[in-house]
Amino acid sequence: MRFVAVALLLAAPLVADAKPWKPHEIHVIPGVPLKPDDIKPYVPPNLAPEPAPEPSDVKVVEVTAPEAVIEIRPWLSPMVGNAVKGARLPVKGTAKASHGCSRPWYALEPFGWICGHEARPTNEPATTEQVLKVREGSRLPFQYVMVLVKDEEKSPMWTTLDDLKNGAEPERLLKKGDTVAIEKSIAWDGQKYWISVDGKVTPAAHTAMMGGGAEWHGIDLDDKTPLPFGWVTPDKANVYAAPPENGRVKPDAALERRTRVAIVDERMVGKKKWLKVTVAAPPPAPTFGDIMAENAKKKAAATATDATPDPAAAGNSTVASMPEIWISADAVNEVRLLEHPKTVPADITKWIDVDLGEQVLVTYENDKPTFATLISSGRAIPTPMGTYPVWAKVSAITMKNQPYEDKPYYVNKVPWSTFFQWHNAIHGAYWHDRFGVSKSHGCVNASPLDARHVFEWVTPPLPPGWTGLRPLELLKSPYVVVRNSHMKKQFRQDRPIGPPDRGLEAQRLEEADAARAAAAAQAAQASANGGTPPAPGTPGAPAPATPDVPSVAAPSTAPPVKP
Repeated sequence: MRFVAVALLLAAPLVADAKPWKPHEIHVIPGVPLKPDDIKPYVPPNLAPEPAPEPSDVKVVEVTAPEAVIEIRPWLSPMVGNAVKGARLPVKGTAKASHGCSRPWYALEPFGWICGHEARPTNEPATTEQVLKVREGSRLPFQYVMVLVKDEEKSPMWTTLDDLKNGAEPERLLKKGDTVAIEKSIAWDGQKYWISVDGKVTPAAHTAMMGGGAEWHGIDLDDKTPLPFGWVTPDKANVYAAPPENGRVKPDAALERRTRVAIVDERMVGKKKWLKVTVAAPPPAPTFGDIMAENAKKKAAATATDATPDPAAAGNSTVASMPEIWISADAVNEVRLLEHPKTVPADITKWIDVDLGEQVLVTYENDKPTFATLISSGRAIPTPMGTYPVWAKVSAITMKNQPYEDKPYYVNKVPWSTFFQWHNAIHGAYWHDRFGVSKSHGCVNASPLDARHVFEWVTPPLPPGWTGLRPLELLKSPYVVVRNSHMKKQFRQDRPIGPPDRGLEAQRLEEADAARAAAAAQAAQASANGGTPPAPGTPGAPAPATPDVPSVAAPSTAPPVKP
């Protein structure tokens, strides 16, 4: 699926300049908001009218390319999606060969054009199923393995099996925590290897099989769902008959993680907010992973020399008899109704609220909340705040470090990715189940079930056989509002809307290459001096290893601390 990522990003039109914005030098620092003057306004691409397709006897074409590009016009133009090899796509007409395609163009249903170089006519019926099919007994479309090597070691990955057999250099060295979607295993030269769904090869000895993804999922909302409500965040959260006024007070009971509570009142005690709640739904049944983790905790507690009884260890047994239940707001991921944001055009009927402060996501349709769940936003690199129309949907995509990033990572076949800003997406996370706390590399992690729900809810739907989709009109796409309710000014625009700006991406790579070259020169000079680098400013001293960027402080109100 890497082709899809490259195609979607590189085929994206540049964000056009528009008054009063004027071209000037911009430095993009990860996790730091751009200044308002640095954010280019979006201007739609200026396209010639779409020609009416000519009648044709061809009613269906079969994709012959590994990953076909579907374009918005029958010539070299912005793309609207991709289709997988073997997919059979319905045709509503043709256009003559033109620049960029020496064969006829086929006009597809419901939209888009495909070049005859990447598809051929077929008498078989059109594909009716989505590309990603969930595996039986799983919530995921693939079987994944995780690389488990020591921190200082790497595991090789070859592009093809022939490369491995011919002794070619690996395409990439995988580190601890990287993941691969596998199709089958093979034996070669006395060792077992995994063949990935992309055809790549890696040793099985360095990996561990992963499960079927978190079972967590959010809830549908309707007029009968009481708002506000929330989910308990910690494994166990203390509750009280009254908000503690002074110091430490013995809790009366505890609520388990992900118990859903209705919020009926709130009170400030000093600088701390307390919530009066009722239990709306018990926590989900524990999974195998939960049970293993709990057993490990019990074993550790039993062997601790200073172990003391937990006053809330009895669980929820006394909650029913308590006249009131009060819980610290810090222990609840709150879901509260949000009015139609001023930053979302009034005619946009579908929008998504991502609250970084509460780590929750809520979908809205006609300004009514329809679905809510827990998410994990960026930790080391905060998820960019702002209002962003969805610019792409990709069924499964490999997420890895950009060329200008020095810390490598490789997460294969991330499912149900809804891109809202540059490389940031709401996507399925199959490698953890800590939704409700920040954990990502900057994206919005959702459970596989929730990511699929959002992906299918965002319009337009992905046509059968397609692997990627871009809206025909970006400004008419559903919007994602990323805010932080814990900030005094919870709405802020950190980045421009739309796909990655190729100019800024190239600039970041140039700056990274310059920094790497400076660091290499400094190391070489240090080696020549017997291990002591020359002092800055002295003859032979290299330029600073970091680019000259404006001094911008990281936001002090960034959400609590990885895709």
